[in-house]
Amino acid sequence: MRFARPLNILLVEDDSLTAMAMARMLEMAHCTVTTVTDGEAGLSALAGGAFDALITDLVMPRLGGEAMIRQLRLDWPDLPIVVLSASPPEDGIPGLQDGEGGPLVILRKPVLAGELLTAMDQVFLKT
Repeated sequence: MRFARPLNILLVEDDSLTAMAMARMLEMAHCTVTTVTDGEAGLSALAGGAFDALITDLVMPRLGGEAMIRQLRLDWPDLPIVVLSASPPEDGIPGLQDGEGGPLVILRKPVLAGELLTAMDQVFLKT
């Protein structure tokens, strides 16, 4: 087991192949993964369940990752977040959380398994 305990992860990704690959990587590290396809579904899932971390894309239909992060920080300010994006914001982390909130790591797509798990380690070391 990679983490001290099994983690419950919310994965918000609109590309089904990427979501499948990410979920499999996390499951191999003994995480439980709930996958949704956009920010609105992500906020609904967060409201209905207890998650240890969020992994999200930025560009998605209905509600993008950046807007979702800003909204979720109101109710879950300390939730660890890993952002996956082919085009992350130029100003990086400050552009996503205005200097507030829990740990956040940004990864550029495509992401390898080792990179994702290292990012997960980073957000949990910061909590």
